[in-house]
Amino acid sequence: MTTGTFDGVHLGHQALLDWMVGKAREEAAQSVVLTFDPHPRQVLFGDDCGLQLLQTLDQRATALARTGLDHLVIQPFDREFARLKPTDFVRNVLVDGLGATSVVVGHDHRFGAGREGDVDLLRACGEAYGFDVVHIPAHIEDELTVSSTKVRQRLLDGDCEGARLLLGRAHEWSGRVVHGDARGRTLGFRTANLVPTSPHQLTPGSGVYAVQVRAEAEAGQTTPGGWIGMAHVGPRPTFDADGAAPTVEVHLFDDAPDLYGQALSVRFEHRLRDVLKFDGADALVAQLKQDAERARTFLRQRNDGPPR
Repeated sequence: MTTGTFDGVHLGHQALLDWMVGKAREEAAQSVVLTFDPHPRQVLFGDDCGLQLLQTLDQRATALARTGLDHLVIQPFDREFARLKPTDFVRNVLVDGLGATSVVVGHDHRFGAGREGDVDLLRACGEAYGFDVVHIPAHIEDELTVSSTKVRQRLLDGDCEGARLLLGRAHEWSGRVVHGDARGRTLGFRTANLVPTSPHQLTPGSGVYAVQVRAEAEAGQTTPGGWIGMAHVGPRPTFDADGAAPTVEVHLFDDAPDLYGQALSVRFEHRLRDVLKFDGADALVAQLKQDAERARTFLRQRNDGPPR
């Protein structure tokens, strides 16, 4: 087993989990990830902690399941849990709670209240309670130079391709459809206005993007089928006053059912352009037509059709 937040489940995480799952199968053992919800920083430092998560909990669980992991354990994280001394965490959670036989850690692993526990203390606990402490191999440590921080920066820069190289897939963002001002419909580009489905979810940097969209099922999985389209992220300077709140709006190229109240998974495939201010509606519509053609062409070349 191993522990961590695993935000993004990027290629570094995947390398670690592939190795751990393989070792567990060799030893006829079960592979387990222990993660936390809400994020510890949110509990310890409050809603103004500046946390920007790459995934909702459901998205993270789905991505972790794809690694072949046997079990994902989600530990509710609150201030009482945060006060657990390192030895109490090992005894109560790892040993009595999960029956750990091997705990996989990196060289700088810290745990327990105030992050007081280190690898040496964990090894001492392992000798006392009968579990092994397995150090992540050097080649996996190298893979972990891929970091969630690097993925976040690429997304904030609008670099979809750079984020894909670190994640091994396109970034997915989860939003719920709410009522907007219906302006897109009058322009011939009906849009779904979205708000994040969970707090502290990172939204890619301002711009117009080619996207793939699916409706999310209740259990966090995605429903069959989907749509291709384009998304506007950021301010709407052609119509809104300076300082207006940024928005996320998605225009789907094919007919879709009424989506109000529905949670959508939006995959950001390619950034088409910056957010621009136009002289009026006609100039904006002309640009949107160009954007739509470019998005269709890009997504057609990538997928040879809508998402499967």
